[in-house]
Amino acid sequence: MKNPPPFPQMPNAEEQRRAEHQALRRRLIMGTYEDDLEEEMLRHFSADRYMALGPVDMSSNVLEQISRQLAVLYNTAPTVHHSEDISELTGSDGYVTNAGLFPLMQQAQQFILAINETFVRIDVAPHKIGQPTYKPGLNYRIVTPDYVYCESSPDNPDEPIYYREIRLRIDPETEEPIYVADVLDIRNPEEPVFGMYIVNHDGTLGADVSEKFMGHPTHRGEDYPYRYADGRPFLPVELYHAQKTGLLWNTFRNSQTCYGSLVSSCLTSWAIHLIRDCSYPQRYVAGLNISGLGVENGDLTSRRAAIATDPSSILMFYSDPENTGQPLVGQFEPGADPVKMFETIAQYEYKVATAAGLSSSVLKQTADIRSGFSLSVSRDGQRQASARYAPLQSYYDERLLAKSAALCNRFLGTNLPENDYRIQYGQVPQSPEEIKATREDVLAKLGAGLISPIDAMQTLNPGIDENTAREMLLKIKRKIQIKCIIFFG
Repeated sequence: MKNPPPFPQMPNAEEQRRAEHQALRRRLIMGTYEDDLEEEMLRHFSADRYMALGPVDMSSNVLEQISRQLAVLYNTAPTVHHSEDISELTGSDGYVTNAGLFPLMQQAQQFILAINETFVRIDVAPHKIGQPTYKPGLNYRIVTPDYVYCESSPDNPDEPIYYREIRLRIDPETEEPIYVADVLDIRNPEEPVFGMYIVNHDGTLGADVSEKFMGHPTHRGEDYPYRYADGRPFLPVELYHAQKTGLLWNTFRNSQTCYGSLVSSCLTSWAIHLIRDCSYPQRYVAGLNISGLGVENGDLTSRRAAIATDPSSILMFYSDPENTGQPLVGQFEPGADPVKMFETIAQYEYKVATAAGLSSSVLKQTADIRSGFSLSVSRDGQRQASARYAPLQSYYDERLLAKSAALCNRFLGTNLPENDYRIQYGQVPQSPEEIKATREDVLAKLGAGLISPIDAMQTLNPGIDENTAREMLLKIKRKIQIKCIIFFG
């Protein structure tokens, strides 16, 4: 593909600033922030010093590490409940299952936590009449907000009613890459719009190219395809918020984690340069002339102001006749201890994580050269985070499922309910250390008569109800009785 044109601007300066910051967060999560890191390095070092530092290091990224470890709601597929039969939607061969929604949501939740907002867009495959496909179905994709311009209503300021997504497409006539906006507009429910338009560099919309890319004109009014059974139009996207603020965007929340990740990468790059300095310390010679590693004009005693060396080099020195003092050969000490340097970086990353709101009680920090330097969230911290995120996340998931059902009903011939979906997430499993500690605590309380056997069974098996705990105890009792009969006759 030919090089694309410059990415279009947002319609105004405020939106442009918002999108640029969200794009930085996206690049940090996707690992495509090398240019951002080089720019940050030049803020800390002169151009000459920056060139001497060598390649940047991208292994230290607090934003990516923390958001990935907290995004655990979909580590196991959630369970979807409804009073009616919804197997066509969420069963083992259902449209949602075949589309891979919940595996996709593992990545989506990380974007939600890192960027604060992220879209999930739904469509029906095939997208074009006559497009080959194995089976018509749903299609989901993540859309980060730096590609989107939205408007909301005063009554629901955190819910978009106008959605403009910038997408890079290939013009079928010129075969040139161009930026096209998918526009979905339900600001006027009586006259909703779905079409595609050229996006000018200044963010304004140009020519209507719906016919070129969709094979039909812009959908307007009654022709608008995305509707519930009662006729209400909706946007086939769901905007997920990490935190309910009553606003469309919460752009700069926890920005310290974003910028701290860049600083941490700078420090790591500097520390790696320090390791190289320790391997090749600066050497000096006083009162001697250096010969070796080549000659000038056949003269083995030709002067050298400096020579590049490595441990395999053999250096030749001869006395400087102009020197009257004692000749010296030496090297400077390294500027810092690499181990201490990495310990300092680990402490800085810990500070960045706690500044973002993570409690010190749920963070595990390793700063040991034998096991590496790392920052991680404990299992208990993940459980706390999941409990905090689940109510809001489930709200958006259930809305997404309702929209998915409406699309299936309209385009795929189903008769699915379009509301009242309920979703239940799996629990973060205990670590081996947690299991051992819990078991010892339960046994101690059971032995002291502080809890009942049923309470003990429920504690050891989180999520089971009282009847299930009683059945499990009865099974254990029967097994013990059978063993006693076999052993004692």
